[in-house]
Amino acid sequence: MVTKLDRLARSLSDARDIAGELTAKGVVLSLGGSTHDPTDPVGRLLFNVLGMVAEFEADLIRMRTREGMAVAKAKGRLKG
Repeated sequence: MVTKLDRLARSLSDARDIAGELTAKGVVLSLGGSTHDPTDPVGRLLFNVLGMVAEFEADLIRMRTREGMAVAKAKGRLKG
């Protein structure tokens, strides 16, 4: 059981690889209380959509962090 897909993997390709390994071992993946069957076309679609959204959110966080650090550095508040 994983609470959110971004806690399972750092990218969509990693999530797919991990889900493939788990499926091959007969493990059922539960994301936030919902069971997703990667062998079912709809389950695979939902898994990929959730993975893309999680990867998008992580990219936004990284982008905002870099922008914030650049602003802080320009104002002399970032020393490192």
